[in-house]
Amino acid sequence: MTAPLTPSARALHRAGLIGALVSFACAVAFQFLSTVHADVHLQPTDVPLPRAAFLEPLDDSADAVLLWMAFDALFVIAYLTTFAAARALAVSRLLGTLSLGAMITAGALDMVENAVLAVHAAQASVVEPVPVAPMTVLYVIAQLKTAAAATGVAFLALALPARTWSLRAAIVAAGAFVLVSVAGVARPELATLEALPILLLMGLLAGVFARRLRASARASVTMAEVA
Repeated sequence: MTAPLTPSARALHRAGLIGALVSFACAVAFQFLSTVHADVHLQPTDVPLPRAAFLEPLDDSADAVLLWMAFDALFVIAYLTTFAAARALAVSRLLGTLSLGAMITAGALDMVENAVLAVHAAQASVVEPVPVAPMTVLYVIAQLKTAAAATGVAFLALALPARTWSLRAAIVAAGAFVLVSVAGVARPELATLEALPILLLMGLLAGVFARRLRASARASVTMAEVA
């Protein structure tokens, strides 16, 4: 019989479930925003673009950029929560810790990137745009963030047990994200393909956390009836 989760483990699994669901919802929102505001690219690594094609929408669509930054801030909080909880799923504590550390690094870089873009868009929204967005700085931050995120996801894939189909599928989704992220460095136009493995990974992790919480609840009821 499955043993009930401890109160702290139950809280961690519940946080992981919420984080994964919010991450999934944000990833869907990003796809919607990408369709509605197809001219806005929030980092120069998205697709190869002339300087003007990247910068002008930041001034002309400032409200869209600020809305995107709001969703991205929520996304960072959500995926960090998910990976903090996923550390409890890891069979290797060291790999789980390395995964979380890499994702915290990615989250910090993500927030810095968001801050640069939000300041630029906020200034543009009051018709006082800053002279130019620091494209080189954004490019470096984006590359470092991608590398940190790929590392964190790779360590998680190596740390997860392959006991159930959902965990095996999560490992495959994590591996796909790493491969697409690495390929996107050489071929930036492939970066948009990252959305699918992210959606799959977060959806699968949400399922894992939900099943463990349900199993724990059933075990608690069974133990109470036996007692």
